[in-house]
Amino acid sequence: MNRIAEIENIIGYTFRDKDLLETAFTHSSFSNEKHVENNEKLEFLGDSVLNFVIAELLYLTSLEDEGAMTVSRASIVSREPLAAEIEKLGLLKYLRVGIGVLRTRNWSTKFKSNLFEAILGAIYLDGGMESAKHFVYNHLGQDIAHSAAIDYKSRLQELKQAKFNDQKLEYVTTDNGRREFCSKVFLGDELLGEGKGKKKKLAEREAAKVALKKLNFF
Repeated sequence: MNRIAEIENIIGYTFRDKDLLETAFTHSSFSNEKHVENNEKLEFLGDSVLNFVIAELLYLTSLEDEGAMTVSRASIVSREPLAAEIEKLGLLKYLRVGIGVLRTRNWSTKFKSNLFEAILGAIYLDGGMESAKHFVYNHLGQDIAHSAAIDYKSRLQELKQAKFNDQKLEYVTTDNGRREFCSKVFLGDELLGEGKGKKKKLAEREAAKVALKKLNFF
């Protein structure tokens, strides 16, 4: 398998324009020596695409206000998770760099996160926004889930305290025997919502989500 094919296999995307991928893996230190195009413009584009993808996701799924969504987005698109993903995938060895960088091997967090953004920019140009979204969701999924997940149970508890503080909020969760939990959430004697999940907390989260919809919270 050649170098380009190896990269495509790792990132989970096959380029129609292989030159775009080559450019994404060309550092400015290499281009200065070899007089070829570097990845800085792709990095700039990828940064914008990443911010849009995460902003759209938060808009569609989050119950947070604008300020809180801004904080969530910032944590997801920060250098650390991007750099960590580049390290995990082992992509630095494919990056074309100049002799000076190769000698020092000063792979800073910024250095690595820039590569992630350049790859994303190249995918966007080659395959459009849906391909870019797939790459982001596939490679930042855990960070997105951690930072952008909606805590429906907390929101339901807050609503209960604000409007129904004299009634008890209770979850009744059972294992249905098929590696799945079923949860029902009650406000007093009233059944507000039901949910299912592979874990108890996921079933309760889904039940709380249904309850919030029933109460016209969102």
